[in-house]
Amino acid sequence: MKYTNEERETVCVYDHIDNSWYVYTCVPKHLTKLNKIAMPYWEEKDGDRVTAAKWKLNEKQVRFAMERKISEEQRAAMSERARKRFGS
Repeated sequence: MKYTNEERETVCVYDHIDNSWYVYTCVPKHLTKLNKIAMPYWEEKDGDRVTAAKWKLNEKQVRFAMERKISEEQRAAMSERARKRFGS
């Protein structure tokens, strides 16, 4: 089954008793990222294509991070450092 943009979602539920995250998604970008982390225990397919899946992840596989805001000056300085280190 193909999901429309309005129907696509990713749901993460934390189980405190077994310190695990249960993740469901039908968002293609999230399917790709989660498949790189772990194997799903459930999949929904449309022919050969996986359209949704569920994973059980341990506590250390999920993290929350603040968005890093970089000014143009910081970006230019980082670019210059990388250019010096790795060449252009």
